Amino acid sequence: MYEYGVRIGYSRVDEKKNLTIAGLIDLFQDCSTFQSEDLGIGVDYCREHGFFWVLNSWQVEIDRLPTLCENVSVFTYPVDFKGFLGKRCFGIRSGNDIIVRCYSIWSLLSTTDYRPVKMNEDMTSRYKTEEALPMGKIVRKIDVPAGGNAMDPVIIEPIHLDANHHVNNGKYVQIAAAYLPEGMQIKGFRAMYLAQAFLGDKIMPRVVEPQDGGYIVSLENSEGAPYAIMEFK
Repeated sequence: MYEYGVRIGYSRVDEKKNLTIAGLIDLFQDCSTFQSEDLGIGVDYCREHGFFWVLNSWQVEIDRLPTLCENVSVFTYPVDFKGFLGKRCFGIRSGNDIIVRCYSIWSLLSTTDYRPVKMNEDMTSRYKTEEALPMGKIVRKIDVPAGGNAMDPVIIEPIHLDANHHVNNGKYVQIAAAYLPEGMQIKGFRAMYLAQAFLGDKIMPRVVEPQDGGYIVSLENSEGAPYAIMEFK
């Protein structure tokens, strides 16, 4: 397990002084990046070997979100590797309590043709797997009902991109969360990533309220194919 302490700053909280969902994802992404870099298999290593990690899905359970100036620990560890797929847990600990839990699935892709690449023995030997956190049933697929409300398009700008030159995972979440009702208390969310968006692409958000409650935000291209789908409850 890799773990680091952080004090929740003003730039990461909402109007109620709670950590934002986008801020939460940033903490998780930082944590896995820190672990990979410290193990010597981070961004530069991946570039030198011609591959990069792409997130397929998150599933997050929230007991409560940390608040302004709260000291918490963010942790992560790999759960399983098979071929080009990696599964990883994340969490946030306040004192002795785990207040946020996450299960994620990743793919290793080639930088030349974006095809799946099998992990090499060097990487698998450095990552140490552990048992997954206790969570509800992991369901990767998000079914999007027809209809809903089409929102104004979002044009991808440099601020949306990460070191791999496509839209950062957290930016998709930030875009989608902006369409939730003000003051909504989120107890969990799922995200499914289906295509990469690049500089200048146009994202067409569609917001749906499914019959079982919550909100689904589908971030689509002009033909209606989703880049990413988010479900908030």
